[in-house]
Amino acid sequence: MKLNIGQKILLIVVVPFILFAGFSIYSSYENTSKNLMREKRLSIQFVTQTAMDVIKEYQEKVKSGELTEARAKELAAKSISKIRYGQDGDDYLWINDTTPVMVSHPSAALVGKNMAEFKDKAGSHIFVQFSDIAKANGSGFVQYIWNDKKDKNKFVPKLSYVQYNKEWDWVLGTGIYIQDVQATITSILIEDSIKVTIAMVILVVAVTLIVRKNIREPLLNIANKLFSTSEEVAKGAKDSLRNCEHLASSSQEQAASLQETVSSVEEINAMISRNATSAEESKTTSLESQRSASNGKNRVDEMVTTIDEIASNNDNVIKRMQQTNDEVTEILNIIKNINDKTKVINDIVFQTKLLSFNASVEAARAGESGKGFAVVAEEVGALANMSGNASEEIRELIENSMAKVEGIVSSTTSVMEKMIEDGKRAVSKGKERAQECKVVLDEIINNVDNVNRKVAEIASASKEQSQGVDEISRAMELLDQVSHKNNDVVISTEASSKELQREADDLIYVVEEVRELVNGKRAA
Repeated sequence: MKLNIGQKILLIVVVPFILFAGFSIYSSYENTSKNLMREKRLSIQFVTQTAMDVIKEYQEKVKSGELTEARAKELAAKSISKIRYGQDGDDYLWINDTTPVMVSHPSAALVGKNMAEFKDKAGSHIFVQFSDIAKANGSGFVQYIWNDKKDKNKFVPKLSYVQYNKEWDWVLGTGIYIQDVQATITSILIEDSIKVTIAMVILVVAVTLIVRKNIREPLLNIANKLFSTSEEVAKGAKDSLRNCEHLASSSQEQAASLQETVSSVEEINAMISRNATSAEESKTTSLESQRSASNGKNRVDEMVTTIDEIASNNDNVIKRMQQTNDEVTEILNIIKNINDKTKVINDIVFQTKLLSFNASVEAARAGESGKGFAVVAEEVGALANMSGNASEEIRELIENSMAKVEGIVSSTTSVMEKMIEDGKRAVSKGKERAQECKVVLDEIINNVDNVNRKVAEIASASKEQSQGVDEISRAMELLDQVSHKNNDVVISTEASSKELQREADDLIYVVEEVRELVNGKRAA
């Protein structure tokens, strides 16, 4: 498990502190041990020297004759045996001679006893060593194993200092328990350790709080903000990439639709051109029909004149009536021809309506950019409806005219048959029929005039449709160019979105490393 940044800083601060504290405690322990042991040595030297001064005072009394040597030794031994010192007042002094016989000791059982064979637990003849060192050097230290002060069954190290009095051949000595020194040192060590531990705890708490407030929490907040920002950037990059993909797909579909629309507009343009050509041809045919109707009217006028002449010559009337019947038949054929042309106009109107419907569908598919084209398509449909209505009116007029002409032909035939039987009555009736034909031909001329105007309107509308379709075609080409540019922009944006997404992923990875540094691996 990796440590977080706070734990790392804490280790950086605490480990050197622990090492320094441990070294300081160890140094203090060594120095304290040496100093305390030196102090204890000096103290037992001082105590021994003081006791030696007491013995020398008694020796001076012997020299002055105040006391005998035996009495002075007795008093000196008692005085030494009563001396107590130390923290608990249980440390003492003893005196033995160099033989070695115990001269003075707090334990009365040892007084007067030869200690030459006395051994400590290590097997050393300690009183012999005391005597040898004192005689050889005048004074010295001896370490040995002795009974514990509190537990007599326990044996511990002890250090004694001995000093030799040559005049009475006495060896004066005292000792200290080394474990007392160790206990004092241990107490000091424990006290120092407690102080160091408290200081370390305070340091750890202080460093933890400082790191948490001033380093870890700000870094964690920054890392969290960076992580949230990187997630938003990654999400935005993914959304942008997804939108770019959708936009690229839509742009490609739009380009394809525009290509199809351009093709459809070109077909519409071609059909409108054919429609305009057919309208011009219909206009020419209508003019010819008008001329034919005018000719028919003139001939009817001539027929009226001829009928007046028939009054004088029945044979000529019959011939003229026959001629009139032929001419009326010719007019009927012309009117039928006009009816056929009207059917062509109806077909053109139907095709125009179909193209208008297809254009409206394509404009709807183009969406916002096809609104203008939809308006043109509606106008084309409206013109087609007008053309269809006009064509329907022409057709009705022609059918009425044909019916009337056929009725005229039938009536004329009946008149001719009757005129054979009764020429005079037939002439009268023929004149009446001629007048009726004149009226009908006047109506035909008027209808043809109407047809001519409608055809002219259709031709004009076809030109306007052609111009509108040309504008639509140019607009569709412009839309096609814009669509290609949009497609290029979408491709570039898609590449930028992918790069942004990669950068966002890298940012998330860096933020995770920061959070791992701040919180540690497990927390991250």
